[in-house]
Amino acid sequence: MEQTEDTIAAEKNQTVKSNFGRKRKAWVIVGVVCGLLFVGGLVGGLIYYYTSQANKSNSPPSTADPPSTDYSGNTTIMLDPRYTRSFWGMDYTPRGSQMDLGCTVTQDDVIEDLKILYQLTPRIRLYGMDCAQADLVLNGLNRLGIDMGVVLTLWVDDNQTTYQRQYDTFWKVTDTYGFDRLTGVSIGNEAIFRKQATVDNLVSKMDQMRSALADKGQTHIPVYTTEINDLDKLLPHEDALMDNVHPFFGGTTAETAANWTWKYYYEVDQYPTIQYAKTNNIQIPAVISEIGWPSFPPNGSVQGAIPGIPQLQRFMDDYVCEANRRGLPYYWFEFKDEPWKQWMFNETRESYWGLFDENRQLKNVSLPNCPMDVWTKGDLAVPQPLPLTTTH
Repeated sequence: MEQTEDTIAAEKNQTVKSNFGRKRKAWVIVGVVCGLLFVGGLVGGLIYYYTSQANKSNSPPSTADPPSTDYSGNTTIMLDPRYTRSFWGMDYTPRGSQMDLGCTVTQDDVIEDLKILYQLTPRIRLYGMDCAQADLVLNGLNRLGIDMGVVLTLWVDDNQTTYQRQYDTFWKVTDTYGFDRLTGVSIGNEAIFRKQATVDNLVSKMDQMRSALADKGQTHIPVYTTEINDLDKLLPHEDALMDNVHPFFGGTTAETAANWTWKYYYEVDQYPTIQYAKTNNIQIPAVISEIGWPSFPPNGSVQGAIPGIPQLQRFMDDYVCEANRRGLPYYWFEFKDEPWKQWMFNETRESYWGLFDENRQLKNVSLPNCPMDVWTKGDLAVPQPLPLTTTH
C-alpha cells in the first residue's frame, strides 16, 4: 500500500522522538531540552523511501544507454552577482538520474548545474551511482577546470544487486577520475530506518569499502552512512556522523528554526560524538548532511512549520552565515527542485526544497553573503563548532 506523505512524516517524527529519547537518557541531564520532546527533524529517509522505490533493483533493469560525457556548450563560468560561495556544502541530484525514469541525465545539464554550484558552495553531496551521475559530475569538473569536494553515495536497499551495481560503478568511476576530489563515501542513506538493512549489514559494507580503499592507498578518505536509527551502534564504525537535520519536520516555525537546529545538533549529534571520541582518543566530526526548508505547498505544514518562500528566506538568513561563523559543517538541501517525486509518487513537500527550480531558475530569494574559500584537492578538513554547553 502506498503511504501518504503525512503518514510517512508522522512515522519519521515518531522514530526520531524515540531515538532522541534514548539518547537523552544516556547523554543529557533530565530537563535540559524538554522543549524538544516532539522532535522530528530528519527527512532524508522520507526522501529516499521514495527514491528507493525508483531504484529498486528487483524491478526490470533499465535498457537505456549510459549517458554520454560529450559536451557541446561553453566552459566559461559567467559569474552572477546574486551568488556567493556561502554554503559549506550542498546536496545535489542531477535531473534525470533515476534509473526507472530512463536515465535522461545529460552532460550538458550537469555542467550547467556545476557552473552555478561552483559559485554557491565548495562541496557537493550526491545520492547514488546510477545513471553515470558521478561520471558526469567528475567529468564536468574536469571540463570546467574547477575543483569541488564531492561525497559519493552507494545506495543501499533490500536487494543486494542494487548495492553491488553501485559498488562496481564506484570503482569504475574512481579508476577513471581518481580519488583526489572525493571528500567521503557514504554507504546508504537511512536504510535501517526503511527496514532495508541492519546495523551488521551496513557495518559489513562500510568495512568492505574501507578495506578496499586501503588496498588502493586511500586510507584517508572517510567512510560512513546516514541514519537516524541505532546511531550509537553505528558510530564506532564510522569516520564521521552524518545526520539529516530538518527543523521543518520538527514542527518549528521558521523564526525559531535556527535555534532549534543548534540545540538538536548538539544534543543528538555533537555531544555523543565528542564523548565517543574522548573515550577512544580519536577525532571524529559530526556533520549535518541535509538541512533546508520547502517552498511549496502552502497547505503542507507540520505544526508551526509552513512551506513557503518567506519561510525559506527567514531560515536561510538565520542559519547559513551563523553556521559558517560557528564552524558547523552542513550540506544545504538542496540545489534544485525535484518535481519527479510529485509525478511518480504524488509527493509534494519533498519536491520543492530547491533554491532553484528544476530549470535552474533562482527562486524569489536573496542568497546569503558570507563567502567561503574555494575548495582545493586533498582538503578533508571538517570544522566542529564549540559545544553549546559543557554541563552534562
